[in-house]
Amino acid sequence: MVASKARANRSGKLLENAVAYTLDTYNYLRVAGWLHHAARSLVQRIYTPQYWIGQDIYGRRRRVDFLAYHPQNWPDGLLIQCKWQASSGSVDEKFPFEALSIDYSEIPALIVLDGGGYSAGAEQWLKQYSQSPNTKLVDVVNLGAFQNFAKSKM
Repeated sequence: MVASKARANRSGKLLENAVAYTLDTYNYLRVAGWLHHAARSLVQRIYTPQYWIGQDIYGRRRRVDFLAYHPQNWPDGLLIQCKWQASSGSVDEKFPFEALSIDYSEIPALIVLDGGGYSAGAEQWLKQYSQSPNTKLVDVVNLGAFQNFAKSKM
């Protein structure tokens, strides 16, 4: 059990590294930390990994995988959450919590899914949820689609 959890953590980190590489490729500058509201005066695209942002739906401090800022496309920032699951497990049950926690924040978000271990129904639910007019969840994509998203919308 411990070995499988360590393997999952490594796989999740690989997905996060791929997202960071994509942001680097599209001229986002990685910064160690920044004040979200101060970024609005910048002309440089920036991103911060593992950013503490507000609270989740249970009132606990919430950390997101990335907070990206683009002066024209994402002037209020864009949260990017990476969800890797290679085999069936509890990730399906985590999707609604993630979606509701995104809506609890003031910043739009994107979820990058990969690994194929989540059920088709859970992925479909999450994608349908992102189409709701009142959600801050902009889209749900796999890594390849994220690269296209970053090229055209970031």
